[in-house]
Amino acid sequence: MMIGIVSINHSYAQKTDTAKPKDNTPHIYFIITAGTEIKAFYNDKPLQASTITEFNDYIQANVKSMRDSWVVITGKPKVGTYDEVIKTLKRNRFKHISTNLPKE
Repeated sequence: MMIGIVSINHSYAQKTDTAKPKDNTPHIYFIITAGTEIKAFYNDKPLQASTITEFNDYIQANVKSMRDSWVVITGKPKVGTYDEVIKTLKRNRFKHISTNLPKE
């Protein structure tokens, strides 16, 4: 009887966890506020690009190191530089793009 109890207790203790594994690795963020002018931060450092042409030039020069970063864009669609920023990021194949639209 003791062998039966030990084997049952041991078999229940060895079940695998069914929860999804969490991604706890640190990510590099690229935060963009697109309005009448662009305010952007990459890896907690401000970019010196306030117009769409400066922003395009900066992205094209650094696209290889920035492509895997997590991008957060704040602004209103069809206002200011928002649509051009989205086009630039998609053209350069950024993978992790999320938008944060403000409430009106």
